[in-house]
Amino acid sequence: MSLSLFLKSAKARFAKVGLQASSQMTKLTLVIGNQSSDMDSVVSAIAYSYFSSKSAESTEGIIFPILNIPHDDLRLRRDIEHALDSIHIHEDDLIFTDDLISLPSGSKINLILVDHNNFAGENEEIISKKYDTHVVGIIDHHADEHKFLDANPRVIQVNGSCSSLVLDHFKKEVLSGNLDLPTVRFFVSAILQDTDNLRDTLKTEKTDIDILGSLQAKYPALTNEILNNENKLLHKLKKSSEGFSFRDILRKDYKEYQCGNLKTGISSVRGSLDELEKTYTLKTMIETLRAWRIERRLDLAAMMNTYSSNKDHHRQLILLGDLDGSLVSETANALRNSLQLEDRTNILESDVRAFEQVNTAASRKQVAPLLTQFLQSI
Repeated sequence: MSLSLFLKSAKARFAKVGLQASSQMTKLTLVIGNQSSDMDSVVSAIAYSYFSSKSAESTEGIIFPILNIPHDDLRLRRDIEHALDSIHIHEDDLIFTDDLISLPSGSKINLILVDHNNFAGENEEIISKKYDTHVVGIIDHHADEHKFLDANPRVIQVNGSCSSLVLDHFKKEVLSGNLDLPTVRFFVSAILQDTDNLRDTLKTEKTDIDILGSLQAKYPALTNEILNNENKLLHKLKKSSEGFSFRDILRKDYKEYQCGNLKTGISSVRGSLDELEKTYTLKTMIETLRAWRIERRLDLAAMMNTYSSNKDHHRQLILLGDLDGSLVSETANALRNSLQLEDRTNILESDVRAFEQVNTAASRKQVAPLLTQFLQSI
């Protein structure tokens, strides 16, 4: 069965499950990516679902792939929309978190986590509390949080793309099938993005290289030229924000963390503050970040900006908290040395601080553990 037909069939079967009247009748297995639901999470969830259906070792029946965002948020991810369009998948063929409300409370759910290894964010908090949920599998490339130790598989290792780990886990099924070129290109799209087509030596690992090489060997039509062109297009679309409000910008690539009694959220944003000011005023950005903090009930809102200048990579960090500014100051002091923070003086507000982050190697993947560990300690 083609990937397109598989996803359409999965959505239809999921809709039927939601019509069951009793939670005692509802037993199903879901695979879900992390709360930012970027290309890596989406491809990882879909790949796990699709190739597990072809595995002779699978005893789960169909594993439904869930996009860890509401239906409406897909429009903010133009790179993912393009990748799905290329294999003739419409958003109505996919299962989003707001589709889960159709399931009866108490439904028995076996959950597989990809691109993360612990519950995080509002959607998974609901899943874990509303349903009888058991994490039965994990494939991830983030820091191990040492949860769900009996999960099988439980693959957590440093890698450029989580989707490489998923494809490697199902390598027999991946290489024994006959996929059309657009489908193969879809499955490698996250590898291209996360490793810059294997050119980012700081992120690229052996599994990324091996999987992409194996697929190119099996499918000679997947040429370097095709990969380079697709990589450029995906990066261009991921950066695209034309027509977005600044609230859209904040929620486009957002992750939330509960840190003991404190709650924080980090928005990853493309473009420097100066670049963003060409579209949104500084006042609008600060007011929107304040409103976002209130909307998400955060103690501390963070925005990580990434941009290039003269071919050099740069990062900025913006922190916003209560009006007294104490939490922002304490957090900045705790992170200053490890992130090599340098104060920007163009924002003179008591509740917000902005910094140039000289340690550009530290992305959200590295900053989030530092931030959450500090907040848990106070």
